[in-house]
Amino acid sequence: MKRLFITTLVALALVAVVGATAAWAHVGVASRSPRPGATVPKSLKTVKITFTGSIRRGTLKVYNASGVKVSNGTGGRDPRSIRRLITSLKSGLRAGRYTARWTCVAADGHSEHGYWRFRLS
Repeated sequence: MKRLFITTLVALALVAVVGATAAWAHVGVASRSPRPGATVPKSLKTVKITFTGSIRRGTLKVYNASGVKVSNGTGGRDPRSIRRLITSLKSGLRAGRYTARWTCVAADGHSEHGYWRFRLS
């Protein structure tokens, strides 16, 4: 009887853990444009990040190597996709290293953030 009780208790614990894990599954990054580490022409007009699921809102800002923001505004959710953030870049950018920093609130309410770097040539 004690063995049955312990087995049942372990089974219930596993179900609870698996259920909680599924409930806490957050969006991940599906793609970034430009790709991390990529070198792209300095005529680049927009920077984008696409997630694996829906997002409520977010920001996407791009900075030069000196830490000066070179994107217009704060960026935001792409009106054509509930899974993407997009921002436009200021004109006349110089060749060099740039950092894209993003924040988002996923559909499940979880906040996430990150960054990636790329080069303009």
